[in-house]
Amino acid sequence: MNNTIHKISNKPKQFDKFIFFFCIIDHMFMPYFWLISIPYSMPLIFYWSFTRYSKIAKDKELGYFQIIFIIMLLSTILGFIVYPSFIYNNIVYLVQYTAMFLYFFMFSYYVKNYDFNIKTILVIFIIVVDVFALLYNINKGLYHNVKLFWNFRSSLYINSTTYKGYIGYRFSYYWMDANNIGYMMNAVIMYLYFNEKTSFFIKVFSLLSVLFVLVSCMSNGALLTFFLILILFVISRIISLISNNLKIIYTFRLSSILMFVVTIVGVYFIIVYYLPGYLHSNVAIESYNRIINNFSTSRFEIWSEIVQKENILKYLFFGFGGVVIVNGVNYAPHNGHFYIILSYGLIAYYFFMYLIFFKRKCTQFKEYIWVFPIFIGFTLNVLLGEIKMMGIILLLVACSSNRNYLESKRV
Repeated sequence: MNNTIHKISNKPKQFDKFIFFFCIIDHMFMPYFWLISIPYSMPLIFYWSFTRYSKIAKDKELGYFQIIFIIMLLSTILGFIVYPSFIYNNIVYLVQYTAMFLYFFMFSYYVKNYDFNIKTILVIFIIVVDVFALLYNINKGLYHNVKLFWNFRSSLYINSTTYKGYIGYRFSYYWMDANNIGYMMNAVIMYLYFNEKTSFFIKVFSLLSVLFVLVSCMSNGALLTFFLILILFVISRIISLISNNLKIIYTFRLSSILMFVVTIVGVYFIIVYYLPGYLHSNVAIESYNRIINNFSTSRFEIWSEIVQKENILKYLFFGFGGVVIVNGVNYAPHNGHFYIILSYGLIAYYFFMYLIFFKRKCTQFKEYIWVFPIFIGFTLNVLLGEIKMMGIILLLVACSSNRNYLESKRV
């Protein structure tokens, strides 16, 4: 394997292509490394970055990452001095977040220099997630065993006392947090709708797929986000029609007409024959009950406690590492903003938010609207612990930030 990689690395184009597609396949479909939850491609991304540093150094945004890295390193050292018992986890987080941004610069480099199409890959990703969700709905026990194969460290101890009949066991793809796949699916369909030329069939299929996954993962935040992005989608289409003087131009082809008819018939049969029965299934009932009974203010209480116990200005330059400490105790902030600030400080937070959430000048607002579900998930949860999800997000950021790519995929 090492000899093969060494031979490929001597051929720049082939090496770039190999690393790029291996990283995408790894983040979307491959299992986590069994001993620790890292992608198999992580060592390769460090190797690629080392051998291609002179190329990615031309990216001015690399300087922002270098600032983040220096601050993360110093925060990790400071955390070791003040809270030495968390040094192992802090080092793991340092390596993980470093790799996360290296993935981003590799994706950006490839998108700028080579031609490829992400649409097909995203559609396959939706299908694979649907297969996992279908398995979850049919047999939770079998799904759990398959999930443990893909991600051993996601193990959830289920027995007759705590999760009798798997009640409360939520679908999470093979990732760690059930909320993450809901936010990711929302982002994927919004990216496809606004940034890629997709057929009516793909639009309807992806919409139904997201609904199916959201019911299965039982994420209130992701479900709320879904309805919000639908509203944004409708508004954007209305604005687009108005700006074009309400002129609607259709190009009719036999294949398009047949696809439209098949889609409408399929949706009709789903609604009439399948949906009523599914709404009475155990998964749908559990999801409904969780939504109805989960209007607690627990997150606001957590955030309020952080504000009361910590002086945020104390974290202007540095934090204490990836393990968040509040009032001397390991604390889960359930908020990405607080997490970054308390871990690595306000300056690192600023550059982090820029690299992921800031719309570049070459990108239209509607082309970056897909990041809205990710921002909601980042605010209500954290998302950063799911490095495979973050890899997909940063791939979409790289595509959305390249004008040439966006224009070429609408032809």
